[in-house]
Amino acid sequence: MNFAASTRHSVMATVLVALQLLTSCAALNDSAPAVPKPSHCQTVDQRLAPLMKLAHQGKTSHLATILSGRLDAAGQRAVVQLVIDVAYALPGDIAKDLQGLLAPSSLGAVVPLLVAFLAPLPGDPLASPPIPPKVQAMTAFAGVAQSCLSQEMFVLGKRLFAEPAAADAVTGLLTSGTGGAKQILGALQNAGAEGRSGMQTLVRNLMTAVAADDFAPEPLLALLDGLVDPSAPGALGAIDQFLRAMVVGNSPADRAQALHALGGFAQCFIDLDPDMAIAGHGYDVLVVLDLPDMSTLTLDTHRWLPVISIAMDVLASHAASRDAWSELLGLLLRPETGIAALPDLVGLLQSEALPGILGLLADLIALPCQEQP
Repeated sequence: MNFAASTRHSVMATVLVALQLLTSCAALNDSAPAVPKPSHCQTVDQRLAPLMKLAHQGKTSHLATILSGRLDAAGQRAVVQLVIDVAYALPGDIAKDLQGLLAPSSLGAVVPLLVAFLAPLPGDPLASPPIPPKVQAMTAFAGVAQSCLSQEMFVLGKRLFAEPAAADAVTGLLTSGTGGAKQILGALQNAGAEGRSGMQTLVRNLMTAVAADDFAPEPLLALLDGLVDPSAPGALGAIDQFLRAMVVGNSPADRAQALHALGGFAQCFIDLDPDMAIAGHGYDVLVVLDLPDMSTLTLDTHRWLPVISIAMDVLASHAASRDAWSELLGLLLRPETGIAALPDLVGLLQSEALPGILGLLADLIALPCQEQP
């Protein structure tokens, strides 16, 4: 079966199942009339129209190949189950408004940063001159994603992203925008980590310190705190606040768990990226980072950041979900598959397809297909 035919069959199956689920809410009312009144729900076709447009243009073919051909059946089921488990664990008001999570004041605020980080990795063969893919960085990313995201890291994420201090820090970092990137680069230069190689050396030293059995975060936090201007904390102040929430937490138990998780991650990171290719890529992104101005935008981080905490909880609790998630990330980032798949993913992130998919998922959870009063 060719890709176009496969896509049609998959979409038809999705449509039929979704329609059955969406219309089943009427059956919950024994007194429902035989002829239903007009519904205020969007149809499945309306929800999936942006995705279908991308598919018909061939802009999701590489992602589809990974999901259907490179991720085994057990992995596919685990990814679907992960999405379902996270969706059903959401608070009711958020479950009903999943589409709103990608608004500029919600998770959508992270999308430009994510795109800036992912888009350069596969290069651009159509540029003049052609831009080669960052094979070393992609290989390192794939290795870290597949091997270093331990259960302990997801336990840490569950606690961290539920904390109000972390939400405040993320707000500060995102609203600092492009100016925040320049502030970070300036601080690195003042600390002696000048240029790309300086950034790589700094990250290597930091990872080596964190991986040590006797690592204590307080001196590092004190050093970072000294770089922050209290009158204009900006991105550095946000990073300081986020790291404190991460490694100190609210109790000695939080601190111990964080240090154990981060120590394991740091050693794994060093083993799989000894040349610090990821740090080099991070520097390249910071130098050219151009984010939309969000300084006047009210970011609802206290509402949407706990969604990440819920996802982390599911990943921490289910080994099959962790394995499938790590495998999927590895496939998306590994050069032999990621060079083709990442442009699809970046295009998907920048399109209206994801809000439509989340809207359909919200329909399936909240069953809003009730008769209009």
